[in-house]
Amino acid sequence: MRYDRLRLLDNRSCEVTENAQASAEAESIPTVVPERHLTPEFADESHGVAFIDDDAPPRPVRPKRHKPQHGDLPLPKPQVRQTFPLLTLVSALRAISLTFAAAVMAATIFMWWTSPDFLPTQARRDLAPVQATARLVAMSTATPLPTPLWHNRIGILAGHSGMTAPDGSRREQPDPGAVCPDGFFERSVTEAVAERAAAILRARGYTVDVLEEFDPRLNGYEAAAFVSLHADSCASIGYGGYKSTYPAARTLIRDQDIRLNECIRLNYESITGLPFQAGSITENMLLYHAFRKISVRTPANILELGFLSYDRDLLQNQPDRLALAVANGILCFLEPQEP
Repeated sequence: MRYDRLRLLDNRSCEVTENAQASAEAESIPTVVPERHLTPEFADESHGVAFIDDDAPPRPVRPKRHKPQHGDLPLPKPQVRQTFPLLTLVSALRAISLTFAAAVMAATIFMWWTSPDFLPTQARRDLAPVQATARLVAMSTATPLPTPLWHNRIGILAGHSGMTAPDGSRREQPDPGAVCPDGFFERSVTEAVAERAAAILRARGYTVDVLEEFDPRLNGYEAAAFVSLHADSCASIGYGGYKSTYPAARTLIRDQDIRLNECIRLNYESITGLPFQAGSITENMLLYHAFRKISVRTPANILELGFLSYDRDLLQNQPDRLALAVANGILCFLEPQEP
């Protein structure tokens, strides 16, 4: 039995020795990696095999994509916001406007420069009733331009009337103007003629203001016509007649001032029979104070109706005749008649 035990131990020792040798041989044999698993940097071109180099740097590891698991919330996809720049909108509107304007201009030029003979005879015949109807509608529906209020207004100043002094204060006594020895005075003539002329013009549909000598309304006064009435002195100078002129210091509407003056002279001389005293125009008439106060757009005139001395019968007893002459002179200017 002892012999058997020794033999068993000897066999185990041999097995241990063989296993140790096999392990040593296995460690000395290099590990062969299949060629399909080799990367190009580890290939051995001479033997067709590659060996793993323990000192080689590690290969980069590609990150794995995250697979959504049950219960994960889905991530929203980023949305691209579409914007329309203001510049694009403005450019589009400008292009549309230019196109429309070009079309209108082309149509207008074509309409103006194209002769009716350009169309066929039958087309012209068919178009004639339409054109006639269009002209009739245009004439019946035309809207007149608005007329300023002062275009229908007339100002007539009765010389020396009113109680307002030149400085704006109130007079203690009215200003009679020129006075004759027997008490006949200028203001009585101007007031009578101004009121009667205003009545004639109002009957024609005009708005007429009878103004005082220093009326506050004169400042910036606007009207279609302005006439200031006066009468000359009561001195015995041996002749009579009337005088008429316009503002000498302004030129803005000089042509209208001249035309109003010509109408006044023509009608006054024709109706009254008085001669025009051209050489008696004074500086006070040319630089009359009311001319500096009224609007520069108001045509103006100053009229000396006659001499209190030589033309007394006409001035004192025929105010209606004088008023008609004044009114007709103003209407000649406002309502010119075709020759």
